[in-house]
Amino acid sequence: MAGNIVGFEVVMRGMSRIAEWGSSGDRKNLLKIHKIVARIGQKSVKRTISNASGTVYVRRSGRYGGKKGPSYDIQKGTLKRSIKVFRSMGSQVNVMVGPRSGTVDKKMSGPEAGVIRNDGYFAHFIHEGDLPDHMGGKGSYNGPNRNFFERGINRVRGAMRAKQLELYRQAFENYMGK
Repeated sequence: MAGNIVGFEVVMRGMSRIAEWGSSGDRKNLLKIHKIVARIGQKSVKRTISNASGTVYVRRSGRYGGKKGPSYDIQKGTLKRSIKVFRSMGSQVNVMVGPRSGTVDKKMSGPEAGVIRNDGYFAHFIHEGDLPDHMGGKGSYNGPNRNFFERGINRVRGAMRAKQLELYRQAFENYMGK
């Protein structure tokens, strides 16, 4: 019989199985891989950041004016503590690395009231050097943490890619071996 390919159905089933990799049942495995790879970047970015010499006091009124809101203190090490690995909004498998931002815990009282320990809302001021007028003006920050994220990620970009490929290969081999 001319025109018949022996084993064609087997090949097509294998191709269908390959096309399904990473969907539904395998999402948890891919998410785990992405978190492992992202933690490499997280560690590098944290190592790039140097802590402030002391507490930074944010006051919303006074000589420089400022916008409305509460006054609070940003403790040294806050930027470093704010660097997290978190899931990308709306995605089942993607993660991101960067400073997390939140709110001041209003339930606290006493000396801890109004203290921020892991809220990185100000990270873009430090990274880009663009400070609001009441903090010194545009481009006024040129300290050691300027461009901290780019420097940290660029340092390990190759290692992250290599680890991701290694883990993808292992996961794919396990998936196809089932």
